[in-house]
Amino acid sequence: MSSAASDTRAATRTPPTTPGRAEPMNGTTRRTILKGLAGAGSAAAVTGFPFVNRLALGDQPLKIGALYPFTGPMALEAQEMHTASQIAVEDVNAAGGVMGRKVELITRDTEFKPEVTKRKATELIEVEKSPFLIGALVGFEGIALSEVGCKNEVVVAFFGQNFLTVKGKMCKFQFGNNLTPYQTAAASARFVAEQKLGKKWHMLANNYSWPQMFERAYSIVARQVGAEWTGVTWAPLGTRDFLPFLPKVAAAKADVVYITTWAADQVACAKQVQEFGLARQSQVIHSITELTFAEAAGKGVYENFYSGMPWYWHLKDRYPAAKKFYERHLGLRKRAPSGYAASTYSTVRLLLDTVREIKTLDGTKLMQALEGRKFQYLKGPEYIRACDHVNIQEVFLCKGKSASAMKTESDYFDIVQAVSGESTSESCESEGFDPKKPLSQQI
Repeated sequence: MSSAASDTRAATRTPPTTPGRAEPMNGTTRRTILKGLAGAGSAAAVTGFPFVNRLALGDQPLKIGALYPFTGPMALEAQEMHTASQIAVEDVNAAGGVMGRKVELITRDTEFKPEVTKRKATELIEVEKSPFLIGALVGFEGIALSEVGCKNEVVVAFFGQNFLTVKGKMCKFQFGNNLTPYQTAAASARFVAEQKLGKKWHMLANNYSWPQMFERAYSIVARQVGAEWTGVTWAPLGTRDFLPFLPKVAAAKADVVYITTWAADQVACAKQVQEFGLARQSQVIHSITELTFAEAAGKGVYENFYSGMPWYWHLKDRYPAAKKFYERHLGLRKRAPSGYAASTYSTVRLLLDTVREIKTLDGTKLMQALEGRKFQYLKGPEYIRACDHVNIQEVFLCKGKSASAMKTESDYFDIVQAVSGESTSESCESEGFDPKKPLSQQI
C-alpha cells in the first residue's frame, strides 16, 4: 500500500470485541465453501426448524449481528460501515424499535480473515441469538458469512459487491444490497455509449475473479452497442507499480480504458496513470471507486477520470434523507460518508423495517418478504429482485475534480449521470434462474 493509503487507513479502529484465538477452517477452500452454499438448504432441513424460531421473545433487545474488518487494510471503510449501522439502529429505535423491542448492534471484527469471519458469525447466532447477519466487505468474508447464515437459515446481507448471483452458488437466505460487478460495468459502458466517448475499449485490471466478472460484462455490452472490445491488460493482485503495464495499455490505442482495481491497488494505479499521461490519449474510467480511495490518492489525482459509484455524498442536495444522514455522519466522524456507509445504512433499515412490518424473525418468512420489496432511503427508488436477490438500483458516474476546484476536503467528484438499475442488470435467465419465480421457490 502506498504511504498515502497507509496514512488514510490509520483511522481510529474498534478493537475486536471477542478475545481468543481463531480456529482453523480445516482445509476449507473457496470451492468447498461454494459447494457448501449450494447444499445449505438441505443441511438446514435436517435440523427441523430454523435457529431463529427457537428464540424466546420478550423484553430483551433484538440483537443485530454485524461483522466488519476493523483490522487490516479496509479498517477505515469498516469504521464507516459501523457508524452507518449505528445511525440506522438509532433511527429505528427512535421510531419505537421492532416488535416492541429495542434494537442493539452487536459488532465483531472479522480481522480480514475468512476463518475468523466464520467463527464469529457462528458466535453471533449461537451465543448472541442474532436473527440475521450483516457485514463483511470482501469476497472471502462474504462467502464465509453466507455459509454460516445458510446453514442456520438466517438471512445474510453482504455489504461488498454482490458476486454470488449464479445458480449453484447461492442459498435462499442470501442477498446483497450493493451493486453486482455486472451492474457496475454495464453502467460505465452504457454511460460511455450514451456520451459517445468512443467505440474502441480496453481494460486494465488486477488478475483475479472479481475483475474477471467485469471483463465478461464489458465484452457483452460492447457487442450490444457496437463497440470494439480489445481485451485486458492484466496485472497481478497486489500490484503497486503499474508503470510496466501502461505501455501495453497505451499500445491498444483505445478510446476508452476501464480500470478495474480496488483499494491500495487502485490508489497506486490512479497516481501512475496520471503520471504516465494515459488520459491524454484515452478517456479513463474507474469501473468502481470509493471516496476513501480518492482521499488516499490525494487531491487532484482523479481529475478528469470518470468513476462508477453506488452513492456519493453530493446526493444530499437531491434527497432530504441523504442530507440528514450526511449531517449526522459528519457530526460523528468529522468526514463525509462513503458509499459503503450509505449502503450499510440502507441495508440495516431495510431489514429492520421489513421485520417490523411482518412481525416475525423467521428467516424464511423474512427473506420471502424481502423478495420484490421496494424501498427508498438515501437515493432514488430501489428494489430486491425476487428471482436472484439482486438490488436493482441507480449507478452514478462521477467525474474527478482538480485540487483547485474542490470546495471542501471531501469534494473529490461531481455526479455527472445516474444510470438506471433496469438498464444495467443482468437477466435472471443468464444467471441460471427462472425470472418468473422468487429465488426462495427455486432453491
